Amino acid sequence: MIMNEVITTAVIGFISTIVGYIAGNRKSNAEANALEIENVKEVISVYTTAINDLKVEIKELKELVEKYQVHIEKLQNELYTLRSQMTPDRPAL
Repeated sequence: MIMNEVITTAVIGFISTIVGYIAGNRKSNAEANALEIENVKEVISVYTTAINDLKVEIKELKELVEKYQVHIEKLQNELYTLRSQMTPDRPAL
């Protein structure tokens, strides 16, 4: 009789431990997944901000390049004109 009570108590304790472990493990995994999702959202936000800042900078740099291209063309034309005035019998490079 005492042996049956000991076995029953041991089995109930073992089952309780297993059920507690499974429930605790699921809760722990759910919390870890939720935390990971929040971290990913934060990283996405940081990178989105950086990308938007870079887009603005790229636009500004493109405008600057266009401005310099126009300026270079003007200088090339001016150079051509000045070279042709210096040596009217030879074509400029």
